[in-house]
Amino acid sequence: MSVRINQHGRLTIDFACYGPAGQKLRCRESTGLTDNKRNRQIAIAKDRAIQYELQHARFDYLHFFPTGARAHLFKRIGDVPTLYEWWEIWIGEKSIRWTTEKGWNSSYRVHIGPHFGHVPIDQITNHEILIFRKKLEATGLKASTINDKIIKPLSMALLRAYDTGVISEYVCKGIRRLTEEMVDIQPFTYEEIAHLLNVLKEKAHHYYDMFFIWSRTGLRPGEIYALKWEHVDYFNSRLLVRQTRLPSGTDGPTKTVSSLRDIILRPETVRAFRRQELKTGLVGNYVFLTGGAQPFSDAFMRKKFRYVLRLAGLAYRPPKQMRHTFATLALAAGENISWVSKTLGHASEDTTWKRYNRYVPNLTREDGSALEKAMEIGSDLTIRAVS
Repeated sequence: MSVRINQHGRLTIDFACYGPAGQKLRCRESTGLTDNKRNRQIAIAKDRAIQYELQHARFDYLHFFPTGARAHLFKRIGDVPTLYEWWEIWIGEKSIRWTTEKGWNSSYRVHIGPHFGHVPIDQITNHEILIFRKKLEATGLKASTINDKIIKPLSMALLRAYDTGVISEYVCKGIRRLTEEMVDIQPFTYEEIAHLLNVLKEKAHHYYDMFFIWSRTGLRPGEIYALKWEHVDYFNSRLLVRQTRLPSGTDGPTKTVSSLRDIILRPETVRAFRRQELKTGLVGNYVFLTGGAQPFSDAFMRKKFRYVLRLAGLAYRPPKQMRHTFATLALAAGENISWVSKTLGHASEDTTWKRYNRYVPNLTREDGSALEKAMEIGSDLTIRAVS
């Protein structure tokens, strides 16, 4: 228990918190209460409130102990809020996806709050943010995680404070993203996806049409789980991507605005949807359902994906590789990168190119062969002209 009796017979609360400079402090604060049953209940309730605030990176020392032994460390000049106060204001006015808000709040509790939570935002400097980022790197976090899940929301919160005049300088200006390692993808080859579909047709036919459609549309896992029959436009041979399945088990908006798209369906894919409609068309709204007539989830699909790959004798890879397989095979077949990018729901062709450039066939001849061929043609024309 954190509530103890000091040498003067007063109840004290023992806890650890972070100071304004990010240093860890051991605090033994007196409540000024003598030890009796009622006072002990009051002290215990106060201790619980402190522990709750600490766990959520919202602890305000001056609120609980305005004249405490370490109050001088937390004194603020003026009305500039601390980062934890500003974070609540900023995140409260942001209109973002529920999953994004949850992720940013998690980053605040685990990383940002313990380091900057009790610092007035006008005292956070560019140098301190760089030092903070370096400490994050030392923990082994991926560069992409640091860039997008920690530094990005911190920078956005401080930019909002600058834009609204709460602080006079935007200290994150000039802080570049850490260099990120390219994520290696593991798509299926033509032979592997053909073999997988043949095995499913023979041994697990109830999954065949789902995987066939997935391999022809390049949907994200959450997008294929959230597909409803109202999204299948037979008349125009289009698949309308409008929702995604969230980790919470509910349907929500797609990942980005560009993810809202209409995918052209080839006749073979339309026939696959027709066959699937015979299985689930009258069961509910969702196109694909589990054996228990429930929509798919990530956990359920990972389990089934492992099962079907084992059935086909293929090495395991995450379900998202179905999306990568569509992209890589379409590009390798020579499909226009603009069409592939729009089908995937990427914001631009650059996104598609950066992720899949090594799978694009040598159509642009980036090995000097096009130049060599042109030189040979030019040489032949010159010889003919001279002769």
